[in-house]
Formats: sequence, structure tokens, C-alpha cells
Amino acid sequence: MLAWPGRSSWGCSQHTTPSSLPPSGFVTVTHPHHPLRGQRVEVVRLRRGRDPDLIVRLPEGRHAAIALSSTDYAPPLEGLPPPSAEHLLDLGGLRRVLQLLERIAQRAPSGSADGDPTRTAPQDSR
Repeated sequence: MLAWPGRSSWGCSQHTTPSSLPPSGFVTVTHPHHPLRGQRVEVVRLRRGRDPDLIVRLPEGRHAAIALSSTDYAPPLEGLPPPSAEHLLDLGGLRRVLQLLERIAQRAPSGSADGDPTRTAPQDSR
């Protein structure tokens, strides 16, 4: 296993390529189980993606990534209207599927003589 000398698990050294985005202030770490909970750290940049991270400058000068949701960076979502429901299936498409199934059911054999559509009459194998 190879290790890079001088690197800690907290992040990279202070000498990194400068970010194209200016620092956007400070945030407080709010996640109850984060080791930096309650500490205020400087935001270096926002790393976008499906689960965005903040790149922050730790008190000793090193940079680290902290989940955006673990900070007070964004205001809570309380009071905002719920997102609109997204339908997975088109209503018109569902109607066409239903019509197709009804046509298939009409063409199917009527079933056994006793009227139970789940049971079919035995076929003569001669």
C-alpha cells in the first residue's frame, strides 16, 4: 500500500491550486456527529455534484471537504412549498395499455363450462 508523505486524512496541504471562485464567507459545522461540530470554518469553494461539498479551510490552514448538508451554508427547507409530483407514467399511455389488455382479454378463450375464467376446459389431445 502506497502512502503520500505529508498528507493527512483531513485534506490536502495549504499550497494548492487557487480556486477560480472567491471565498464565500464562513459556515458553521452543524452535523451532530462531525468532529468539527460547532466550529466556524472559512469556505474556499463549492464542489458541485449530486451531493455537493464545501471545500473549507480548517483552523490549522489545511483544506477539507465537508458535506453541504453538514453545515449552515444553505437555509433550511422549512416553509418552502413541496416539490411538484413527477409522474413516472403518462396517463394517455396507461389508457392505451388498458385498451390493449381489454382487446387481448376479449380474444382469449372463454374458459371452462362452469364459468370460472381461471380454469380452462381440458383439450382433447387426439
